[in-house]
Amino acid sequence: MDALGTQVLGTVVRLQVQTGHLKPRPSGTGHYDPAPLQQVDHLEVSVQGCTGPGGVLDLHHADHPESRNVRLVNGLSLLPLVHYERLRATYGAHVVDGAAGENVLIETAGPWSAADLRGELLLEVDGGTVSMTDPMAAPPCVEFSRWCLRRDDLEVDDEVRAALEDLDHGSRGFSLRLGGSGTLRVGARLLRA
Repeated sequence: MDALGTQVLGTVVRLQVQTGHLKPRPSGTGHYDPAPLQQVDHLEVSVQGCTGPGGVLDLHHADHPESRNVRLVNGLSLLPLVHYERLRATYGAHVVDGAAGENVLIETAGPWSAADLRGELLLEVDGGTVSMTDPMAAPPCVEFSRWCLRRDDLEVDDEVRAALEDLDHGSRGFSLRLGGSGTLRVGARLLRA
């Protein structure tokens, strides 16, 4: 607990925007490519989602022409750094920090499940906090699973199905609903109210 009686869950260590799709459509027909992920020094967050410097819209911002955040339920995604350590131990060094597509990478005391994020969370922004609620585990896709396995083929066999199961339940992060706006920077803390 800090001086205000809130529990510190972690500290932001990386921020990024997703400027385009990481996999082709329709799902399952191509390869995962993290190239549209851009590391940034700050994010402008709001109930609509997040933008990078210069107003670059994240794909999950409600105003992005190809947005996947039409109901304003997945405006920001978080992933604990420790999840990458496990992903690298399982799949290899090519699973670098940020490759799973989260907006916010957080240093935490340990891994998370959706249960760890229940209730109101607060994310420090310049001059205050922004509330976050309704965590949803980011579901794995066939393309990301094959990428983790370093597979170039388009097969969905037992190995890929096992990776899909392993990468589920928040292994590649959580999306949350934002309840305010502000500027988010590296070093900000994630708090439980």
